[in-house]
Amino acid sequence: MADPRFYRREGPFALSHLADLVGLDGVNADLELANIASLEIAERDALGFFSDVKRSDDLAATKAAAVFIKAEHAELCPDTAVAVICPDPYRAMAQIAQIFYPDAAKSRPLGGVSGAELIHPSAKIGKNVEIAPNVSIGAGAEIGDGSSLGAGASIGHGVVLGRDCTVLPNASVAYALIGDRVIIHSGAVVGSDGFGFAAGASHIKIPQIGRVIVQADVEIGANASIDRGAFGDTMIGEGSKLDNLVHLAHNVQLGRHCFITASCAIAGSSVLGDYVQMGGCAAVTGHVTIGDRCVISAQAAVLRSFPADSQIAGSPGRLRSELYREMALVSRLRKDAERQKKS
Repeated sequence: MADPRFYRREGPFALSHLADLVGLDGVNADLELANIASLEIAERDALGFFSDVKRSDDLAATKAAAVFIKAEHAELCPDTAVAVICPDPYRAMAQIAQIFYPDAAKSRPLGGVSGAELIHPSAKIGKNVEIAPNVSIGAGAEIGDGSSLGAGASIGHGVVLGRDCTVLPNASVAYALIGDRVIIHSGAVVGSDGFGFAAGASHIKIPQIGRVIVQADVEIGANASIDRGAFGDTMIGEGSKLDNLVHLAHNVQLGRHCFITASCAIAGSSVLGDYVQMGGCAAVTGHVTIGDRCVISAQAAVLRSFPADSQIAGSPGRLRSELYREMALVSRLRKDAERQKKS
C-alpha cells in the first residue's frame, strides 16, 4: 500500500481529467479520486484497474470508485464502480500512477540527508543503538532499542526498524517496516523498485508505491534483493530465513518459517505458505500459490500452483514422484534400445 511515510501523493483529481490525460474521451463522471490502488485494497476514493479475468472475484468485491477495464470485461464491473473503458487498462494505470506519485515514478526519496549530516534530525533512535561510521538514516525513520547498524548501512526515510535488529555493513533498507530481531546481511537491498513496466512501443514505468513488511526473527542473506510492492506490499513471514543472493519480486507473500536457499528467485505476486523450503537456484514463476510445507528441489522451475505438502522437482516443476517415474521410464527405454542394437 502507498504509505504516506514513504510516498508523497498528488491530487485529488477529477476522473474526467485523468481520463483525458490518458487519451480517453467521453468520460463525464462527476467524480473525484484521491488515490490509485489494487482492487482488493482500494477504498471508495480510489481508482483501480482490471485486466485479468482470473481476478474476477477481486473485481466483484472491490470498493474502488472507478475501474479501468476493457470493453469485453465491462459487464463484470460492479454497479458500485464506474467502468472506464480503455484498450489497455494496465498501461493506462501506469500513466495515472505517475500523476499521483511523481516522486516514486523517478525513484526519488523524500527527506534525504546531505553532506556530513548523515542522520536526519527527525529520525528517532532508540536506546543502546550501535551506529557505525557512514551510516545514513533518513527523515522520519525509527530505529528500535538495542539495534546495530554496520558501517555504510543506509536506512531510508520513514523506515521502521524493530528492537535488537542487525543491519550489517553496506546493506540498504528503504520503504520497509521491519520487525524485531531481524538480521540483514551485507549488500542486501530491501525495498528496491519492483520490475514494473507497461510494455508498448515505449515502456511506461509503473511507480512502485507499496512497502516491504518483514516480520520478527527473519534473516536476509548477503546481496539478497527484496522488491517493494507495486500497489500492495511484499511480505516476509516471521522466522523465515533467506540465504545469499535470493530475489523476491514485488508483491511476493512469503509465509512463516520458510527456508529459501542461495540464488532462488520468486516472481511477482506469488504466494508461498508456511514452512516452504526451496533448494538452491530454484525459481517460482509469478502469480502462483505454493501451499504450506511444500519442498522445492534445487534448480526446479515451478510454473504452476501446488497444494500443501507437495514435493516438487524438475523443470518444469512437477511432483517429485512423477519426475522419478518419468526418469525410470526413460532409463528403461534407453536400456531396451541398447539391447536391441546388440541383438
